[in-house]
Amino acid sequence: MKSIDELNAIKQEYKSAVTIRTSDYETRIIVGMGNSGLVAGARDILKSFVKRIEDEDLSGKIIVTQEARVSKVGYNPVVKIVEDGVKTAVYANVTTDMVDRIVDEHIKGGKIVEEYILTDKKSEEE
Repeated sequence: MKSIDELNAIKQEYKSAVTIRTSDYETRIIVGMGNSGLVAGARDILKSFVKRIEDEDLSGKIIVTQEARVSKVGYNPVVKIVEDGVKTAVYANVTTDMVDRIVDEHIKGGKIVEEYILTDKKSEEE
């Protein structure tokens, strides 16, 4: 059995991880976690976003969630950025290397990373 101090430390660790997914927010980062998204590595993308948001101390403003319906065959992993009063951005074929740039330029800087965007034209090419 663990001591009360150890249990409290574990509780605090998990509380911060849960807070980033359940707190009030200005922006939602939604990672497509359907079957094809999972196969394409969406779980690692979700973890990368959660870590960056925690590292940047943005957890009170940003919520990182998952949703099965966001996946798009041929473009997974897919990430949607939903901001109040701003057009939703959908990023395609997201890699863990792309997460830093999306956080730096889009989330913190307010500028969509255009070359990562899933456009209607890309979808029509299928």
